[in-house]
Amino acid sequence: MKVAHLQLNNYNQFKNFELDLTYPTGHAKAGQPLDKVCIIGQSGTGKTSLLLFLKNLWGFLIEAEFYSDNEELRLRKYANFLPKEFRASFLNTKKIEILLSQTSSSDLIESIRFLKKEDLDANILYFSTEVELQTWGATQLTFTDFWFRIAQDIQKYQELEIQKRIELSKIIEGDSSNELLQQGRNDFAKWKQNNPNPLDDIADKLLDTVLNRFNLQVKRDLSFKKDDIGTIRIETLQGEEVPFNCWSTGTKQLITRVLPLYAMRPENYLLLFDEPEQSLYPDIQTEIIDILTSSRLSTDCQFFFATHSPLIASCFEPWEIVELKFNPDGSVYRELYYDIKKGNHIDNYTIDPRYLRWDSILTRLFDLDKDSNEARTRKLMELATLRSKLQKANGKLPPEEKVQLQSQFEKLAELLDWEYNAEN
Repeated sequence: MKVAHLQLNNYNQFKNFELDLTYPTGHAKAGQPLDKVCIIGQSGTGKTSLLLFLKNLWGFLIEAEFYSDNEELRLRKYANFLPKEFRASFLNTKKIEILLSQTSSSDLIESIRFLKKEDLDANILYFSTEVELQTWGATQLTFTDFWFRIAQDIQKYQELEIQKRIELSKIIEGDSSNELLQQGRNDFAKWKQNNPNPLDDIADKLLDTVLNRFNLQVKRDLSFKKDDIGTIRIETLQGEEVPFNCWSTGTKQLITRVLPLYAMRPENYLLLFDEPEQSLYPDIQTEIIDILTSSRLSTDCQFFFATHSPLIASCFEPWEIVELKFNPDGSVYRELYYDIKKGNHIDNYTIDPRYLRWDSILTRLFDLDKDSNEARTRKLMELATLRSKLQKANGKLPPEEKVQLQSQFEKLAELLDWEYNAEN
């Protein structure tokens, strides 16, 4: 089930706040709910509040799937987590539109009575800013819980591999003919070919492409230590194992966000990510959205990302960006990137973060009103002064002094990343 429209009233910073979360006219999916949404805005504008509203709303819907008339008190407890006034519309997997509302004159629980429970296909995963995963009605899960399903497959494979190796070693240690030895080796090789190592799948299709950037990789060699059976180990590209307590924060963030998706392969889920850029180097930030939304990890899910990163924002189409800004009274509104007079059509958008330079994203989407700090401004003035002296010299300076000025100018220009024509 995917969110199509939201209207919030008197919920934290949101006063008469509306969101259209569908593709614009002219798009191949016009009118359908967005597959992914990026929420940006100044601290305090309510990015996380929107994620928590969706988390609580989905929690209510999940509880409503098991609701009976004699359990109204229990369901009302979950309804109390939601704003007193809101409207929301969704499209479920059957392409049926679901409408929910709660106002001073209408009750949310009453509206549920008119819905078929089989139409409420609500599932959710919420990735907060902490190294933890939350599902509705469940406690916060530990790292071990994240990939328990994966660990079972790994353990089963490794135990079988140990058994096969023991059988092969008995043949080698025994008084066996060369023909029997070769047959044993062939049988072991055939078993490995017909039974792929789960660690190879995780490494080749998912983790190693990114971990290699950290000089890391998944450790694939079988360890015969009891504590290592059924676990995922990380090592440097030089083969030195890195214990979990020595993983960098960025490595933990990456693995603990990707592995739950790999393990669960969620289908028709609402997936919420708060600050997915945390502790990741800029080059990885430009790739993390493609990794998290990959069809290898999930099917027909809707993604919401709340971020402060211009690099994350650059991964989204303009209609997928929800930029929150403050009104003079402290409430927030959504900054639109299209000409309202012309309408919400893909051809009327004037900003597309995918095509902007990083500095342009900072100024046009993140409202940075300066292109540099004061130290750079002072050095730019110094550079301009040197250039002026060189231009005015025009043969009047001794050669040695001119060479010295030119050297100072070129050194400062390099520090400032300033392009110039050496002939002028």
